Amino acid sequence: MTRISLLALGFLLGQAQAQQPLGYDPQLAVTVKTPAGTVVVVRGPQVPIQPDPDFTWRWSVQKVVKNRSGQFTAVLYSGAMSKYWDANVFLVSPDGRIDRLKNDTVLDIQWTQDGRYLIGMGANTVRLWNLNGDVRQVSFPDIRASGVAGKTLCLNVDWYSPTTGQVSRTAEIHLAIPSLGQVSDKDTDGNATCEAQP
Repeated sequence: MTRISLLALGFLLGQAQAQQPLGYDPQLAVTVKTPAGTVVVVRGPQVPIQPDPDFTWRWSVQKVVKNRSGQFTAVLYSGAMSKYWDANVFLVSPDGRIDRLKNDTVLDIQWTQDGRYLIGMGANTVRLWNLNGDVRQVSFPDIRASGVAGKTLCLNVDWYSPTTGQVSRTAEIHLAIPSLGQVSDKDTDGNATCEAQP
């Protein structure tokens, strides 16, 4: 039923926005200065020029982060409409090129400590992009917290009982960067231990 509702919403949005000219909202523009001193503007997602209050995503700039070397900048936009939510992530390269990353529906972004990978955290999916925009991902039932320490990504994950629907186990899981292969898994008794990681 939910899938049908989402498909119907997508169809209605497509119909409503297909009839409206699209453009860029100047309030969503993010100015980025490259290492060479070139100024580029990330314009964000295209939005209807004359918004329809019933069928328009409301977008905002969620986060702008440079990697450790300052060579690359990532910009996260989040959008909401009614109870639905979406996101876009753009990557600015040292030469000023702006690319929207694939599979970019994430709640938060952070760079690895070496600045070679961008991590996107969703409610139940971890995405890791390299500097070329290629993506690798893994999924868990419910990710509560995350932190990067060296070449390890720490996650706090809730597991649910299939019979009661209640949380049956909480765990701290460590994933290797960049493979996202699982390194360790231990119970945490409900504590969000990964939030304190550097």
